[in-house]
Amino acid sequence: MAASLMPIEGAPAEGRELLGALLAQRRKELGYTHWPAFARDRLPLTPQGNPNTRLLADIEKAYRKRFPEPTLRHLAQAYQVDYQSLIDVAHLRASALVPQRPAAPAGDPPFADPARAAGDRSHFDEINEQRFALAAKGILDPTGAQMFPDDADDARAWDGIGARLPIRDRVWFIADLRRRAATRNAGPEANSHGA
Repeated sequence: MAASLMPIEGAPAEGRELLGALLAQRRKELGYTHWPAFARDRLPLTPQGNPNTRLLADIEKAYRKRFPEPTLRHLAQAYQVDYQSLIDVAHLRASALVPQRPAAPAGDPPFADPARAAGDRSHFDEINEQRFALAAKGILDPTGAQMFPDDADDARAWDGIGARLPIRDRVWFIADLRRRAATRNAGPEANSHGA
């Protein structure tokens, strides 16, 4: 029973060290070179309201042997890796972490206008394909430059105001901007629906 409450307690030191190194690498892949920003963005704050860098040090440097299952699940979510792969690496049953699968590609747009959604759909599909191509490479939270290497405006929008949105809504946001730009560029006759 204790094994299910503390899933990596019996893991060998080499496994916990490998896990820590892989999690540190994963953190950097997610765009975080330093613990404070990662902890602030992806973990609950300490009771004193500070980023929980201690927890990151404990897992990445293998300082602790015991982590409750809920804490490990939360860490897996923060690092966007599959929980079971985290456990398997710690016990040396695997040598790599498995990235979490991104959310479903489509879904409903974050607005109710069916004509707007239909106009945005082709742009959404194109942008979402890029998102999934990056996810297949392990990049689950891409930057604007990664998403739009040839479009500085879309990259800025993605990293700017778009960063406040969940990733699926961010894809819709950029799709909506692209539809509006295409409508403006097509002239007044194409602007019958409005922008």
